Amino acid sequence: MNSTASSLWRHWLGLALLAGIAWIHFRDIPDKLGETPYLGWLYILLVVGCGAAGAWLMSSLWRAGYWLGGLISAGAILFFVLTRSVGLPNAKGDIGNWGEPAGIISLLLEAGFVVMALTSSRERRAATQQNQV
Repeated sequence: MNSTASSLWRHWLGLALLAGIAWIHFRDIPDKLGETPYLGWLYILLVVGCGAAGAWLMSSLWRAGYWLGGLISAGAILFFVLTRSVGLPNAKGDIGNWGEPAGIISLLLEAGFVVMALTSSRERRAATQQNQV
C-alpha cells in the first residue's frame, strides 16, 4: 500500500474514532445538562470539537485534526479518571463507576485516537528528517 492510500486509510479510521467518541457523549448531553450543567456544556464542546477535528482530518489541515482530536481525547480520558476517582465539583455520583459500558467503549476509542495522533506526529517527523537527508 502506498503512503497516500495508507494516509487516507488512517484519516478515515481517525474520523470513525472521533465519530464514536462524539456519539457516546452526544447521547448523554441532556442528562448531563440536567445533572451538572457545566459538564453538559463540556460534552457539547467535545462533540463540536470532534466534528471540527474530523473535518480537518479529511482536508489539507489533517495535522490540525490529529492535534485537536488528540487533545480532546486525552482531555476526555483525564476527565473520566477524575470523575471516577475523586469526582468533580457537583459531580460525585460516578465515583467508583469504572465499569459503565459506554465509558469503557469511549475510553478505548479515545486511547486509540491518542495513539493515532502520536504515531502520526512521529511518522511526520521521520518523513521530514528523511527528506532533509
